[in-house]
Amino acid sequence: MNTIDVLNVLLEQNTSCRLNSNYSFFVETELVEKVRGASTIEAKVFILEKSTGSIAKISDEIIMVPNFKGTQLLENSLSTKKMDNGDEIIETKSDFSLKSLQKFETINNSYIKSTNNLLNLNRSI
Repeated sequence: MNTIDVLNVLLEQNTSCRLNSNYSFFVETELVEKVRGASTIEAKVFILEKSTGSIAKISDEIIMVPNFKGTQLLENSLSTKKMDNGDEIIETKSDFSLKSLQKFETINNSYIKSTNNLLNLNRSI
């Protein structure tokens, strides 16, 4: 798994009408803390090599998710990054940022589904 060019696999999946059948991506989320107006979650992005069943983590971040659309979150530090959907990245623990990976449909859809399930939200994909 160390020799895989993750960005090339994602670009191929994003531009091809047929998904790369060798790899798939998925996002797992876990609740860290609930505060008034928002929830703090840990979001991890994984790549799965289907032929071997090997899984590698490519992103691990702490994210603040507002409870309601339009909620403005206070920035906790200079490293806070706002994602396209309004969620804010508080801490990054990997080379790949979910903000940059969010442009890929497979990862964005998986992130939205995972956060919807975790926080009982109804955000559309």
